[in-house]
Amino acid sequence: MSDSNESKIRNTFRTIDIKDLWKVFLDCVWIMVAAAVTVMLAMFIYIKITYVPMYEATASIYILKTDAEKGVVTSDFQVALVVVDDCTYALKSHAVLDKTIEDLGLDIQYKTLYNRISVSNPKGTRFLKVTALARTVEEAKQIVDSVCENGIERIQIAMDGKQANIFEYGVKNENPANRTRIRYYLIAGAAAAVLVYIVFLVIFLLDDSIRSDEDITNVLGLIVLGDIPNADDVSGEKGGHGHKYKYGGKYGDRSVTGKAPGSSKTPGGPASSGSGASGGSADGRE
Repeated sequence: MSDSNESKIRNTFRTIDIKDLWKVFLDCVWIMVAAAVTVMLAMFIYIKITYVPMYEATASIYILKTDAEKGVVTSDFQVALVVVDDCTYALKSHAVLDKTIEDLGLDIQYKTLYNRISVSNPKGTRFLKVTALARTVEEAKQIVDSVCENGIERIQIAMDGKQANIFEYGVKNENPANRTRIRYYLIAGAAAAVLVYIVFLVIFLLDDSIRSDEDITNVLGLIVLGDIPNADDVSGEKGGHGHKYKYGGKYGDRSVTGKAPGSSKTPGGPASSGSGASGGSADGRE
């Protein structure tokens, strides 16, 4: 690969290490904290205004397979599992939910009730757990009991036999089912903080200014041989040589003639006191 191509690669890609990541983090840590707190507070206020508590009630149905004529329970477990799938579908059918809406006089549509009913089958069992969601605990219990009763009735008609029994009527849960848990606030706050950090990191990566000796080597491919003392500083600090130039800063009043700042003499005359120049005075005396 030619030197020109290597130079292009150096100018296109900027290397970044752990120190750079840590520096970016320190630069924006308080902004990250402020963003996290702001998002969590906004989320809390929004939920407080729009929150409507919903309550659950859960009933259980036991699915069995019987012979309609002899009344003997079939022990074929695989057949029973197939019946479980059929019953799961039947419990949320139009025939069952529409009758529940009619019996209870609910002012909701089929689709709304469909979304408020959930049916699950615990693994390896022939039980169905039916859960109803409503704005009050009592209404949730009435809905789940009605769905189970109407569902079993429809299943028996469809399958010509006693295929299901209510094992347990609706059990009420007095706590709202849609409470916003504190971990959701923490997740939202953490997401806001990470987003702020990513923005600062992108800004850092897009900034092509040179800040250190390593940047000169990595970006320009040059080796730094030394640092020029700050000609504007005549305080004598750091051994009389003053502070170093900041990368990207100006050289102050020093001109190409070598005239030191604060000196009223032209080159060749005696140097003024307090000069920060090193290597002898302006008249050539060692």
